[in-house]
Amino acid sequence: MKLISILLLGNLSLALAFVSFTSTFNHPSLRKIPRYRATERYGGNDRDNHEEEMSPEEKEQFEEVVEAFLSDFSSSDAATNNGEGQSDFPSGFQTNPFSSSLKSAQTKSNLYSDEELFLVLKLHEDLQTCNEDRRDDYNDDEKANSDTEIDQFSSSWGVQELVVKTLQEDNTVPLATGLPKTPTFQTIDIDEKLQARSNRIRAIASDVDGTILTSKMSVHPRTRLALKRAIQSASSWASGKQKGDDKSSSGNRIQYFFPATGKSRLGALDSLGIELGSLVSQSCGGVYLQGLYCVDPNGRVVFEKKLDQSAICAAEILAEETCVSVVGYDGDNLYTTNQTDIVRHLHEHYGEPLPVLLPKLQDDPDEQNTVRKLASHKASMHKLLLMDNDVDKLTHIVRPKLEELASHHGACVTQALPTMLELLPGGCSKAIGVEKLCQALDIDPCTELLAIGDAENDAGMLRMACIGVAVGNASPPAREASDFVLEFTNDQGGAGVAIELFAL
Repeated sequence: MKLISILLLGNLSLALAFVSFTSTFNHPSLRKIPRYRATERYGGNDRDNHEEEMSPEEKEQFEEVVEAFLSDFSSSDAATNNGEGQSDFPSGFQTNPFSSSLKSAQTKSNLYSDEELFLVLKLHEDLQTCNEDRRDDYNDDEKANSDTEIDQFSSSWGVQELVVKTLQEDNTVPLATGLPKTPTFQTIDIDEKLQARSNRIRAIASDVDGTILTSKMSVHPRTRLALKRAIQSASSWASGKQKGDDKSSSGNRIQYFFPATGKSRLGALDSLGIELGSLVSQSCGGVYLQGLYCVDPNGRVVFEKKLDQSAICAAEILAEETCVSVVGYDGDNLYTTNQTDIVRHLHEHYGEPLPVLLPKLQDDPDEQNTVRKLASHKASMHKLLLMDNDVDKLTHIVRPKLEELASHHGACVTQALPTMLELLPGGCSKAIGVEKLCQALDIDPCTELLAIGDAENDAGMLRMACIGVAVGNASPPAREASDFVLEFTNDQGGAGVAIELFAL
């Protein structure tokens, strides 16, 4: 594997082919070849990586596959030098193995467009999905039959043919029976008035969980690429403005991108991963904790509000009576009265800081052997979460009581996930936080903001924005509040599609 990486380094075309090769290597037809490393994501935690030494027979089989794969490039190189044109790359690099099938690409300044890069990555994802689906859906006997079926498929379509067909968006490639279909741009019909409004977009606000993040708490390649382009545009605009270069700043239509989430700032940045999290941290503002903590791109707090102590006390009593877990947010510090499984799941799956018990008061001997209540935290809390895996209990028993409680203590209730209810200060919401940050950035959200979301707590933001887009997995309240509902879900790069359609 290291040998392949070295050979492909610096060569975009070969790197694309390597992505496809690794996809095929994950394919059930090559299941007998062992992987050196396998990482399984379970409950939001990456388990330890396990290394397995290859046996002599397995190593020989692996080397045969590598040799056969590399021989494809040699034959393609020979074909190119025998009359199909000169190399697309400087001397010392192998020629593009797909140049004969993608002649239109030779006229581009960049060999592959962003769309083509995404399609290759999508091929990789589809093959892996096929592999996972067949492991989940068949017993051992049926797996043997499905392996034979896939072997026949893989023998009729080689790596090169798969990539070429993918880049050409040829729907005749039979990836797998029953493979979930991803919508294409050709199926998207945008109203002319909505398209005209998109020309005025200067800022993008996007929810994180269920929108940017997939159900596996990762970022889809299309969404990652679109976010990086939007952040790059915003950074270039800010740099040009700082230097007084009006021409440079005017060439970048998107001037701001920021996450708008119920998560803490630390939890949101960590969930986005090192690359995106660093970009957002360094050059973007953000609306966090359901709009209760908002910062501009320079890190200056532009709006903040916390719960009244009486509301916290009443909510804790309700949590005890209904036997649900409770977590309080004070910025990036999360506190609880009992570290239950669902409380730990908040950290392990959703990437929030681990909720801890409030520290004991050293000068109060009566509290040395008791758990401190959240209401005793003098700095107060931005919001509370009431959580339980029994969705029916939360919906029909806890929520009505919590809403009645909120009405008597200057608070309000919202919901982002079925297993969590959120108690916020009265008159606050994610939409209010977005409005406050837009005001600080001199953005009119009603005419210049693209908002993207999926849940009830996103509805106000989607309704307020110039263009509100709900991803394909959105809840009914979010769909009803949006201007446009995508077929693409968060697992299909829906947030990236929204940015490409209306902002880039």
